[in-house]
Amino acid sequence: MIISHTYKYLFIGLPFSASSAITKELNEKYEGKPILRKHSLYHEFLSIASATEKKYLVFAVLRNPMEIAVSVYEKMRTNSKGNYCNKKLYKENGGHISKKQREQFNFIKTNKASFQQFFLKYYTKPFTNLSDLTIKHCDYIIRYENLQEDFLKVLKRCGINEARNLPKFNTTRDKKKDVLFYYNEEIRARAKYVFGPFFNKYNYNFPENWGPNKPSIITKLYFNSQIYLKEFKERFFKKRKNQKSIEGSIYGDMQRK
Repeated sequence: MIISHTYKYLFIGLPFSASSAITKELNEKYEGKPILRKHSLYHEFLSIASATEKKYLVFAVLRNPMEIAVSVYEKMRTNSKGNYCNKKLYKENGGHISKKQREQFNFIKTNKASFQQFFLKYYTKPFTNLSDLTIKHCDYIIRYENLQEDFLKVLKRCGINEARNLPKFNTTRDKKKDVLFYYNEEIRARAKYVFGPFFNKYNYNFPENWGPNKPSIITKLYFNSQIYLKEFKERFFKKRKNQKSIEGSIYGDMQRK
């Protein structure tokens, strides 16, 4: 999470949504300062914000979850930065790599699993993520697919007219492979079930040849219930780390990512 008292903005960084690139740019070029943790949520900010800070422009990046799933898989397949074998980064040791993530990594490594095998095993329910707890609080939403253009627009809204495009950021996916390369006929029905409610909520579309996106009532009810449960967990049960990170700690987090 990045705040600027000069330009009066708050950036909420969501996982796998260019948060490292934007965080670095805001810190280096636009008077941004780390506050709380890298992926802290808005209700955590409200608990420590002043009346003036609560009026700052809030923005975040929304990314297509089909792309997020591919990014997760590729990071695990390549063991990005050696994270998944580094015990110092395990949650029980104070890091950010969970047991579930290690299970997924080991499944891919042991079985040399394809994306399709990974997806069918671990994506079995309607998809929700921290976007569902964040976007509703935002004054501006950057679409990942329009990252450069939207980033400049939000900076202009903050009164920053001489902004530059984001520098190229790291990616673990072969850009020669379109995201649809991963979603072959074997998993398309599952993908529509998993991502359908999210797509409806945030105005994403499946390819036309996949047919209409019409989640069942039960699927939509499950999707909405998961959002409520996620928010309840985040607010009342999840153990929070340090409420204020020391300046510079966020860069360590970026390196671990």
